[in-house]
Amino acid sequence: MVLLVAAGMLVQGGKQRAHALEEGGVFLSSAALSQGEVGLVRVRADGRKAPSVVWLEKEIPLSPNAQKTRWVGFLGVDLREKPGIRKILVRRSRDGPQRELAIRIVPKDYGVRRLTLPKAMVDLDAKTLERVRSESKIVNRLWGEPPLPPSWDGAFIMPLEGEVVGPFGRRSIINEQPRSPHSGVDLRARKGTPVRAINRGRVELTADHFFSGLSVVINHGGGVQSMYFHLEKIAVEEGDLVEKGQVIGYVGSTGRATGPHLHFGVRVNGSRVDPLGLISMSQAILE
Repeated sequence: MVLLVAAGMLVQGGKQRAHALEEGGVFLSSAALSQGEVGLVRVRADGRKAPSVVWLEKEIPLSPNAQKTRWVGFLGVDLREKPGIRKILVRRSRDGPQRELAIRIVPKDYGVRRLTLPKAMVDLDAKTLERVRSESKIVNRLWGEPPLPPSWDGAFIMPLEGEVVGPFGRRSIINEQPRSPHSGVDLRARKGTPVRAINRGRVELTADHFFSGLSVVINHGGGVQSMYFHLEKIAVEEGDLVEKGQVIGYVGSTGRATGPHLHFGVRVNGSRVDPLGLISMSQAILE
């Protein structure tokens, strides 16, 4: 087996695979991130002044350990982010020298599915279209809000145990019309199954929307927001502070859904990312 390290990549058996990068007290989980992927940044500090990290022109709020000598945050790459080299800017203290590290964003094809649905489910009348646009504005405002300090505590958890029946990122062609890629994962579960918060955070939206049905959005701080759609019942209210594992609702099939399941999504720094990737990557916080 051939193993070569070059330009931040691990070449194994003729195929390139990104590996972690550590330089000058800054650790990156990978030197290359795919569209829709989550990365992790960890910065060593002296415990007196917080470090600064800027990624894709956004300040990334970091979470410190008890001694404030190690700070951790997440980097999001949106599904539609243009491939190429991007710089992450790091200062180990706010008034210290700036370090630049390069991360390569690479394209990823999540596949496509073709569906034929009744015309009434696809072609919306004027009144419904107006409702959908209004609801979209409400939700999109959430992604543009300034990030809160991290309130998440340790690794993120799954909202429920269930088979993935709708993978992240897959594009749909419905009645021969291209649709936006799937920005979350659909988890199979029986109606009434409890849905749990994936980490500590504040409920910033509870709503009943046309497409997503009964919906909950939680802001975990640090640029991380999670969403739970098609619920049968919501068990929290806007403004509630919830703990990791707390029941926030129950599986249903409200909105435009063909059967009971949970649509589980995550935004990191406003970017649409694979929620399962966040959960997997967050395990590194405990290392």
